[in-house]
Amino acid sequence: MRDELFGPAVVGVVETGSPAEVAGIRSGDSILDIDGEPMRDLVDYYLLMADDTPHRFRLVRDGKNVETTVDSRASGPGIEMEEPVFGRLLLCDNDCMFCFVDQLPPGLKSSVYIKDDDYRLSFLQGNFITLTNLDEEGLRRILDERLSPLYVSLHATDPGVRARIFGSRGAGRALDNLEALLDGGIEVHAQLVLVRGVNDSGQLDRTLEDLSSAYEGLASIGVVPVGLSRGGRLELPESCGFDRESALRVLDQLERWRSAFGDAGPFAADEFFFLAGQQAPAAEYYRGFSQTENGIGLARIFRDWFTESAWRRYLPRGDLGRVAVVTTPMGNWALEGLGLDETGVRLLVCDNSLFGPHVSVCGLLPGEDVISALSSVDGIERALVPGVALDDDGLFIDGVGLEGVCERSGVMVEAVPVRGDAILSALWQAAEAPDEI
Repeated sequence: MRDELFGPAVVGVVETGSPAEVAGIRSGDSILDIDGEPMRDLVDYYLLMADDTPHRFRLVRDGKNVETTVDSRASGPGIEMEEPVFGRLLLCDNDCMFCFVDQLPPGLKSSVYIKDDDYRLSFLQGNFITLTNLDEEGLRRILDERLSPLYVSLHATDPGVRARIFGSRGAGRALDNLEALLDGGIEVHAQLVLVRGVNDSGQLDRTLEDLSSAYEGLASIGVVPVGLSRGGRLELPESCGFDRESALRVLDQLERWRSAFGDAGPFAADEFFFLAGQQAPAAEYYRGFSQTENGIGLARIFRDWFTESAWRRYLPRGDLGRVAVVTTPMGNWALEGLGLDETGVRLLVCDNSLFGPHVSVCGLLPGEDVISALSSVDGIERALVPGVALDDDGLFIDGVGLEGVCERSGVMVEAVPVRGDAILSALWQAAEAPDEI
């Protein structure tokens, strides 16, 4: 057992009236152990608290040791930790040819430069891991503690292609780990990031053939195009990306494989449909939307929720010319044909000045681009921006805060969840309370 994986669990929020609050636990406390047991992560914490008996907490508060007893209950002690991992993160030692972190320009939030490859974050938060850095101890823990589901970046099954993509001698070992996980009954969701000319076309067929035979049992297979960014240590040539014609070929190719995998896909990312100039397919295509966090099916969910909400409560009619919806090219694609033009709202589509024109997803919209877009037009008093572009601290990818956008643009800016009902509600709020704009 590696001691550096253990660490204090820092308390973020204590629920009012909870057993933890009654026991005197406060936000900012560092939990050293529970019943004498140190912890590595939330998994350890949940297992230790998985009964209704009192538990002894040993804490550090303002540099002083504190001990208290927490009476557990079915709803839990009422503690939300600041981070899911308490000790050292398991980091990635690959040298992937398209590593997004290496493609990042300097000067962004420090957290985005962390190259984690931690199975615990895969289980707890849905992060994709490569399995190239998973050792025997980690594999054994996953199987013993049933840490399922997991999300795996697979990309290819051909050993030579994998070595080229991952730049790691552990690229082959990952397939052994994948087989062990599937044999052990772990639910695995895989993603294939396609690099044009590397693992698409015939290599994609080989990968899907292997997955349908040698690695049966995957819960889902998502296929996404490689991201091409600029300004970082690593820049891929444009030939590695996809255009309309090549995206259409990928969609046709994946469609031919769908009968082999049933509910597991393979599912094409929204970006492939965007690049191909097609609308997102119907909800039935996604078979339960198992990889929405990977940008697969979000456009369809958004459009269906919007349509259903608009059917119950029609779009506001009238002059919403003082209201702007700030989005990206892909966001604009998802909004097409929904009737926003009938409301009078002004749609501001931002090209990404930070990452370049090939990055068009809403989640990477920089705050500086929002400020620029709002400052370039007159008469805007209220703006709606996609909530997915901000982190829990209200910061865009470039570290600009929502409050800073409001101050510098002179516009009241509201982050709206990327849901059709949420944007419709925000438009109605603007229509019914114009004096508050």
